[in-house]
Amino acid sequence: MRQICTFFVIALLLVGCRNTNKPKQEVEQDYPSEVCVWKNGQWTTEWMQKYAEYVRNYDRFHSTKRIIDIWNSWGLAYIDNDTIPEMVLLCPCEAYGNKVLSIYKGEVKEWWSWRCEATYISRSGLINNHDGHMGDYWDKVFELKDGAFKEIYNHTDKLYKSYDKINDTTGADEYYCYFRGDSTLRIGFEEDCKEYRDIKNDIYTSVGEVISFGSIDHLSTSIFETGWSPESVSKEDYTLKLKVK
Repeated sequence: MRQICTFFVIALLLVGCRNTNKPKQEVEQDYPSEVCVWKNGQWTTEWMQKYAEYVRNYDRFHSTKRIIDIWNSWGLAYIDNDTIPEMVLLCPCEAYGNKVLSIYKGEVKEWWSWRCEATYISRSGLINNHDGHMGDYWDKVFELKDGAFKEIYNHTDKLYKSYDKINDTTGADEYYCYFRGDSTLRIGFEEDCKEYRDIKNDIYTSVGEVISFGSIDHLSTSIFETGWSPESVSKEDYTLKLKVK
């Protein structure tokens, strides 16, 4: 009988939105690859309700705008190792970057990337923000643990002297490379320091498959508007596909 019940639970998982009432002991061990977020005119889980309430509020960095006024698409990802997915508000433009929301002890915590380039490794808690702007180029790794986003790696290059490649074919840009409180001057951005890449590989790249935020299955943030109704769109149920590793 126990085997039959287990098979029944798995079958429900495969149909997504129909599976909303699994016993607690099943939920704690389950990372479904498809998550139902909206069913029969309401959010399907308490954590989705919390996310929905949070993104309707004003953004803490841009206090005159709501979060959903800035970020127009969102998805879910298993970034840390609990069974509540993180909400990723996907970069609408370089100035705003990505926003990651996580729920810890019933409260929503947030992390914000500089610019658009960000990746994560499923269920590791690790996020990498590797981008650049106006002569600054950074490669930062953060660890999400117990509701806190902690920076655990930071390699930053700052432009010191730029050469005109048209008039000086032999010249190369000079950068100050900052790492663990030390700075060194080096020539040519393309010579990215191998020792720093090796350290990053040990704590990030080697941990698992790197997944781009841009590849996350997503929906429009318009569905978080108060009074939004599925009657105005073509589908009643909404599911999101998650990458489970």
